[in-house]
Parts: sequence; structure tokens; C-alpha cells
Amino acid sequence: MTDKDTAGLARELDTVLAELLRAAEGSRCTLRIDDAAHDWKVDYIAAEAVQPGVKSLRGEGSIDQRAADTVKWLAKQGRNLVQPDLVNAPDPAPPPALMSAYAATAQMLAPLHAENGYLQGWISVHFVGGTRDWTPAQIAALDRARTTIAGLLGLPRQ
Repeated sequence: MTDKDTAGLARELDTVLAELLRAAEGSRCTLRIDDAAHDWKVDYIAAEAVQPGVKSLRGEGSIDQRAADTVKWLAKQGRNLVQPDLVNAPDPAPPPALMSAYAATAQMLAPLHAENGYLQGWISVHFVGGTRDWTPAQIAALDRARTTIAGLLGLPRQ
């Protein structure tokens, strides 16, 4: 892949996340993916959409993503993780820095699996500003985004 191919794909992924941000009424949406062809690793986001005034995670790699309890849960369960209250979340607990440094108070995560079942990445929808219940329509928007992103990345149907 050329840099232009990677940049073009990143723009497409940003667009999908922008639509998810609107549909889920989130504060920040991110994509983390291990993809050697594009030199993407899960510790840094590959794509993002943020509401005005919400801190971007672009270039931020201080959290060991694969060590996070939430990511371990995604790998084991293989399904969406919906957390309406991060401060009082039962297991799996979110990374403390997600709340302290990035002000997330609620989140949804959707896993992206490779053909062999490996958790290759995930989509995050963060909410800043208090607890919130995620509606079935917002969860469905996350699932649609996962299907679209998996297709763009050449991953199996999710």
C-alpha cells in the first residue's frame, strides 16, 4: 500500500466514525486496529471523530490497550461491551486514564475480528459529561459502523 492509499482509507474510516458519532450521540469515536499494511497498531488510533471541545486521542499512546480489562473482555466475549457508567462500571473496569485524562464517562466498544478469530481491533464510542443509557438504535448504529469498517479493512463479516 502507498501512503496515499493509507491516507485515503483513513479518511473513509473517519467519515464512517463521523456518522457513528452523530447516530450514537457520542462525544468521541475511535478505531484501533492492528494492520501491518497500513502501519497501524492498536495503541494508536487509526481513525477518529470528535465533537467540538472534546479532546482528541490522535497520537496518544500512553495506555497499553491490550492490557486493558475492557479489551481482554472483548477478546474473550467477542461481542459489544456497553458501559453506561464508567466510574461505577462492574467488571471489566475501563482504563483509569480514559476517565481521568480523556473525561470519558460512558462508552460502547465493538470488536473487529480477523478470519482466525483474533481480536484485530475495535471501535469505541465515548461519551463525556455524565452517565447515559445507550439506546438500541445507538447500539445498532455501532453494529452498522462495525460492518462497514470491517468491509473497508477486508475483515470477515462481523
